Amino acid sequence: MAAVLPVFVTCVLLWLLMAGRFTVADLVMAILASALVSALNRDLEQLSEVLRYGRGLLAYLPWLLREVWLSNIQVLKLVLDPRLPIDPGLVRVPVRFSSDLARAVFANSITLTPGTITIETGPDEFLVHALTREAADDVRAGGMARRVGGVFGDPGA
Repeated sequence: MAAVLPVFVTCVLLWLLMAGRFTVADLVMAILASALVSALNRDLEQLSEVLRYGRGLLAYLPWLLREVWLSNIQVLKLVLDPRLPIDPGLVRVPVRFSSDLARAVFANSITLTPGTITIETGPDEFLVHALTREAADDVRAGGMARRVGGVFGDPGA
């Protein structure tokens, strides 16, 4: 029951935000539809976990966007360099997150960052392809894993 209320409130707020109108009919429809969605999805622990860590994820997002931006610039420099100084390789990154959500956020954060992609996720490590040694070293250094771990209160790496 405790997980149903945040889902219901979130659904109502999203409905009203997207509707852009605040008539009685809109409010009634938002409440009815949100109640139905909440009732049908009351067992979705993942959604309640996302809502529980929402504030931390919102704090993590600007840092991730900055990293994506900086990586885009690095990849652009590589592509525009006539020597094309890439040194692609695979790196195994140890991962010890206890939360599946933390593991998913970490794997997707690596993939969202240009120059790296998570190829395989195992129980204790991820296999990551990196375009350069510098990108591989950055992933291996664990800065991103520590930040994700901070969001979820999980050491991770």
